[in-house]
Amino acid sequence: MVRLSLRVGDDGDMRGRVDVAVVGLGPAGRTFASRCAALGLSVLAVDPRPDAVWIPTYGVWEDELGGLRADVARARWTAPEVRAGSDHRLERTYVVLDNARVQAALPLTGVEVRRDRLDDAGVTALRSSARVVVDARGARPDGRVPDDPEPAQTAFGIVVPAAAAVPALQGAEALLMDWRTDWAPGGVAPPGATPTFLYAIGLGDGTVLLEETCLAAAPGMPIEELRRRLRRRLRSRGVDAAVVESPLHREIVRIPMRGRGRPPVPGTLALGVAGRGGHLVTGYSVAHAMRRGRSLAEEIVRGSVPEEVDPVRPVDALREAGLRALLRLDVDGTLALFDGFGRLPAHRQRAFMSRDAGSSAVAGAMWSMFSDMPWSGRRELARATLGR
Repeated sequence: MVRLSLRVGDDGDMRGRVDVAVVGLGPAGRTFASRCAALGLSVLAVDPRPDAVWIPTYGVWEDELGGLRADVARARWTAPEVRAGSDHRLERTYVVLDNARVQAALPLTGVEVRRDRLDDAGVTALRSSARVVVDARGARPDGRVPDDPEPAQTAFGIVVPAAAAVPALQGAEALLMDWRTDWAPGGVAPPGATPTFLYAIGLGDGTVLLEETCLAAAPGMPIEELRRRLRRRLRSRGVDAAVVESPLHREIVRIPMRGRGRPPVPGTLALGVAGRGGHLVTGYSVAHAMRRGRSLAEEIVRGSVPEEVDPVRPVDALREAGLRALLRLDVDGTLALFDGFGRLPAHRQRAFMSRDAGSSAVAGAMWSMFSDMPWSGRRELARATLGR
């Protein structure tokens, strides 16, 4: 930890400088800026669209809401399901965030907000006007990288009326992951195909998001392929073709699994997926990024600034092994893996999916999944994880 003398309201020999500057007002940056201001620090926030309501659909586990009020959820599902070779009900409440309510719960009262889009040089320049500079611009601040070779989670989704989505849900209240292969012609995945799953979640306003997702591929699976798979899957389940072709809304997701994948801008701290705030196996990042934004603000007001926001820990080697397995598993191996996940006790499921779980908890979850798989699944998982 780097020790700083940050006394609120006292500029000392650093007259004219704010205590902190944060670039990017997504979930991570806004949480950090709001908490810093609430603790009495002077804050500069820079974002190209600081007043815009966030666009992505954010889903989190209710027990990971942290300091947010429960009413920031627009939809709540008590038993989402994972379907692979078998059906598994998860006894854990999953919520879809109301982005406008979340932003209202994170006020920028007292924050100096500047409307601007900064590149790395612009972020570096803030060091002359702020004691601490936090980069929260996301994993790809300059936009998409053409032919990006890095592992990515990609998804294509449509929003449809709830009544039209009933055939897709097939009796589930919500589908966190449906790995079955009705995305393939005749329901049989061809050899070497990359597995994908259906994410189907009600949005609390009489609509349902139906999203075909590739959990991880390098490079990321093309959106057009995901669109074809979703269309084929939904048609095979009897969803009205007119609704599929003319939905209420479309959503595209691209999540680099390793975040930005390079060191922070010199002299700054990288928060959220601008750094290493994402989960290497699931891609989840929002709950951890918001929780870490709060705790980082509290560290700074105490006068301690970490050298890294999310430093490398021993548990990351386990998650890297998990990501390597996902990138190499075939369809049958992936279904066996998530059947193993579905049979885990609730506390091990939480450890496997949590960005903050420690080595022993994650290792216990991974070993339990492996030992519960059939021998064919174990061989495939070992090959994917340990092979060249």
